[in-house]
Amino acid sequence: MRPGFLVGLAAVCGVAAFQLWVSPSNPPGFFRDEASIAYNAHTISTHGRDEYGARFPLYLTSFRDYKSPLFVYGLAGVFRVTGADREVARGFAAVCLLAAVLLLGWLAYRRTSHASVGVATVVLAGTTPWLFELGRVAFEVALEPLLLCLVLLAVERASRLGRWSTATAIPVSLALGAITYVYAGGRLLAPLLALALVAVLGRERWRWVLTAWAGFAVTQVPLLLYARVHPGALSRRYDATTFVTDDMPPWEIAWRGAVNYLQDLQLWHYVVSGDVKPYAHTPGTSALLAVSVCLSLAGLVLIVLRHRSDAFWRYSVAALLVSPIPAATTADRFHALRLAPVAVMLVVVAVPALGALRNGVVERDWRIRALVAALVVLAGAQFAVFVDEYRTDGPLRGGRFEAGIPALLAAGWVDGGTVYVDYDDLEPLGLARWYALERGVDESRVVRLPDGGIPPSGAVAFGRTQECDYVCDRIAESGDYWIARVVGPRA
Repeated sequence: MRPGFLVGLAAVCGVAAFQLWVSPSNPPGFFRDEASIAYNAHTISTHGRDEYGARFPLYLTSFRDYKSPLFVYGLAGVFRVTGADREVARGFAAVCLLAAVLLLGWLAYRRTSHASVGVATVVLAGTTPWLFELGRVAFEVALEPLLLCLVLLAVERASRLGRWSTATAIPVSLALGAITYVYAGGRLLAPLLALALVAVLGRERWRWVLTAWAGFAVTQVPLLLYARVHPGALSRRYDATTFVTDDMPPWEIAWRGAVNYLQDLQLWHYVVSGDVKPYAHTPGTSALLAVSVCLSLAGLVLIVLRHRSDAFWRYSVAALLVSPIPAATTADRFHALRLAPVAVMLVVVAVPALGALRNGVVERDWRIRALVAALVVLAGAQFAVFVDEYRTDGPLRGGRFEAGIPALLAAGWVDGGTVYVDYDDLEPLGLARWYALERGVDESRVVRLPDGGIPPSGAVAFGRTQECDYVCDRIAESGDYWIARVVGPRA
């Protein structure tokens, strides 16, 4: 076995070990969206129904929102084997991200025919803080990078083989369709990625593009039927996050959207910081390595100068350009979850630069070798700083991950007690159901009150957004959440 092979194998194994680093205390607690996803995966794996009784629903009711199905059903399959567990749920997300990282390496190898470039791409993607942290939480979006990689691989295969036929168009359609059902932002991202297929057009490829579009349209039929039966359900998340108001003129919408788009592409911000929301990113740490950004920019230059006639690289640039659009329609900037496709595409467009560096090293150009050594040192230093900050500051996010909830509920369940939750207070209900499952507490000891219902006097109520509709005395609080002793009905 050659030393180069052993070094490459060690690098890939190191990346895999890092990506599978799932710590029970980092992030701490279990965010309410994670708990909702995990609990629904459990109920589907055991009863074939979501937590509100719907049998194998296409979308899953969660609080006042609807969760996309692919991650939940995938996790349900895992829970069927392992049983419901918080670390298993987060481990599933980590495996999804690791699979995406490995597919990026395979994509780089297929593009360059050099295993060393594939290994370098795996290392580049696997050490990207943005992608790493995306795999630390059990959110649906953790599956999106993997599906995006499948789209890219399907387009790459058609381009490499020169077979622009139905057989190569259908995999693209299916992968794009899957993106629609993986995350709320995917319902806009997938059509944009489908539209970006015009970048591959040539005199003999228009039928291939039309076939891919037709196949993608077929995958949207279930979504359209669901939206017809449940009016407003799939637009509820957009309505809650968009900056667009009913009285806003079209020119202002376009202007603000363009400003948002450009702001989200300020790559230096991700080098020195990232998403300000602690559930998506460790505050104060880098989201992207500076070396990675430099390689992506260099790769874009090489694509324009050397590879613009290559259909796959044209599509990659088009996919990168459309990826920030779903996030630009919302009021939040630098949103790590909605902008996850951007992190993936930045790795993809860095491949030509990695290939050029590899050629310079093989040709024994001392300047290229010195540059590679400097890049490795700089990337290693920033990566080490990120790991240290993640390890020390990550566990401090207890408030954002609602780490105090188990103690509140334990006080309600002491001595065989029952926890009562208001009919409309759905976040506490989801958390109470999950922690009852995790702690082996009988599900009958979590009671959702009927609308306007009052718990028995002396019982324990658990809430967040709803105040007591009866007389109660607060016992303890954790952030917005509280438990209270029920005194009785109001006079």
